[in-house]
Order: sequence, then C-alpha cells, then structure tokens
Amino acid sequence: MESEKAGSMNGQPPANLPPGLLPFRDWTVEKFVELDEVPIDQAAQERHRIYSMLLMSIVLDGWNGNKYGEVGDYGQWRVAQRMPQAANIYRGGSYLGHNIAALAVDAEGHVIDYDFNHNEIFDSSVEHAESRLVRRVFALNQVYDSWEGNGDPRRRRIATPARQQRRVFATAVTDRADRVTPRTPEKVSSGYSTLLSDVTVYTSLESCAQCTGIMCLASVKEVVYLQPDAGQFLIGNIMRQATKAQSLSFTAPRPISGKEIGLKYYNELAEGAEDFAARVRDEPFFRSAAKTNNSPSVTSYLCTDDAFRTFESAAEELSGRSTLDHPDYRPDRPEPALSNREVLGMAKDFLEYVKAVKNRGTSHRV
Repeated sequence: MESEKAGSMNGQPPANLPPGLLPFRDWTVEKFVELDEVPIDQAAQERHRIYSMLLMSIVLDGWNGNKYGEVGDYGQWRVAQRMPQAANIYRGGSYLGHNIAALAVDAEGHVIDYDFNHNEIFDSSVEHAESRLVRRVFALNQVYDSWEGNGDPRRRRIATPARQQRRVFATAVTDRADRVTPRTPEKVSSGYSTLLSDVTVYTSLESCAQCTGIMCLASVKEVVYLQPDAGQFLIGNIMRQATKAQSLSFTAPRPISGKEIGLKYYNELAEGAEDFAARVRDEPFFRSAAKTNNSPSVTSYLCTDDAFRTFESAAEELSGRSTLDHPDYRPDRPEPALSNREVLGMAKDFLEYVKAVKNRGTSHRV
C-alpha cells in the first residue's frame, strides 16, 4: 500500500494499474466518459428508429403501472389509468416489473427476441431487461427456436430462410464458423465468446453496470438506449472506454443514445423524467393509508400518464408508417441484409406476434 502511494506521489502509476488504463490516468472524468464520435448516416438512423419504435410498442403492450398496487392514490400522475367509475383503482393488474424492455437484432436485421424487467416477479433487484435478454439469446441458440416461420399465422408472413431457421440469428462470426454438431449438420456459430459480436441490443432505458457487464461478457456489438438514466453515471461509456483500451477478448458494447439516431421520443422521455423528479417531492407519486411515496425514481416516472402517452405516440407512429426516406437501404456486410422496407414490415409482424402470445417478457419457453 505504501509503495503504491509513493509511486503516485512520485508521478509514477500505481503498480496495480492495468497497462490499458495508463493513457487515461490523468484524464478528467468529463474527458473519460466522452466517447469518440462515430457518425451514423441518415439511412442507418432511420433503421435504428424503426427498431426503437418497435421496442416502445412492446413496452406499451406489456404496460403495468401499479408499482405500489392497484388500489391507492397515484394522484395526478396516473389519472388516465384509473378504472372508470372506480375511485383510486387503476388498470394494469399486478405489477410484474418496471416498464423497461430490451430487444435483440442480428446482423442482417432479423429480430431475435425481447424481454422485460421482471424484478417484481422474482422479488429481486437484478432481473433487468438487458441481462435477461442476453441469457435468452444464448439459450435460443442452443435450442434453435425462432419466432419466425413454422406456419404459425401469428408469425411472420415472409418465408424464413432455412439458414435463419437453423441458426436463429446471423452474425459475421457465424459465416466464418466451422463447427458441426449432430443436431445441426450445417455449419453453425463458433464459441459463445463471439456469438453475439454482431448483435445490437435496443433498451428502453440506459443500461446499468450489471447489464453493461453482461453485454460486455456476451460481446454484444452495440446498445441503443431510448431514455437516459442519470442514476447510472454513464457507466456504459466508462466501460466502453476502459475495455476497448485493454486489447482483451471482451469489449463493452458501444452505447448509442436515442439522440444520436434522431429519435424524438428520447428528448420527450428525458424531459418528462426531469419534470417528474422536480415536482414529485411536493406532489407524491402514491398515497395510501399505509404509505406515501415521493421518490423521484425513474421507474415511478415510467408508470405515469406522461410516459404512457410518449410510448403510445411511438406505437401509433410505427403502426401508421407506410413510407420511408430510405426504404432500400441495407447495411454493408458480406451477406445480404434486410432493407429498411423489410425491417419495417418485420417490426409490424413481430409486434402482432407479441400481442398474440400475450406474454409480458419473453415469448419463448426456454
């Protein structure tokens, strides 16, 4: 300990400082959390927005706002969610988890799966949407179960390529793989450490340290978040900055904010949460005979009418969208990727599937 202190005082780095972090030793926090800008062209932004609106539509379909129960007084915050002709009883039933969800998309643009925050179901603070989703995707690759095809009218109307049915999702790593198993006579993906290296995760709320860490270990390519969460201290940026400098096999996903993809709902949610936090101290979120809650929690904000209307607007935009500015855009990759037009069709079809299975959380049983 004394030698470490002495080293620091003499201008030498502590002995236990990883070499990859040496360039950042004298940086300010502000500089450390600022990632290099990677421009996203307009066509790619449009593509990201389609998936983002799909995710918001999924959250809306699984909406439950009764964080402190169906009976009580949520005051002005949830007036529109009250049951008709019933004082202080609210729609939504039992609270299963926060109104936060995540969606995984493969390199070609296929939707893989989604999952919700399920903290309440498991009486746990770690059942977050992104971490649940990553575990789900790994499991799906083992059982080769996809929502697409199989003749189910609830599923996609577009025929699923045999390769997609076989592998569930496509990555550039898969194209280079050479592993064959008895269950899968065709070539399938290589080891789990690179399986998700071309997968994009969309999350409705900025990721925490746990979810960022799990996505890092899963080698997720990037994570697009639709609402900032000041309580997470830009941990996604910090882990991205630190891990990409280490030259290790696992690198945290690149965080992309909704602002970077031109998602108007990003600002609406950010401003709505700030307004809620400023006012809830004087106007409690919930009152009952047993308790009063006026915490400025972002998960409480995500139960409010204001948040509900924002998600509802996104769902209406997706369902009403028939034209695109860049309908023929396809990402540049060795294998043909879906066009933006095909992505829009897939998003609408997947949403139909989500509504049909009526399962808040994953639609798969693995």
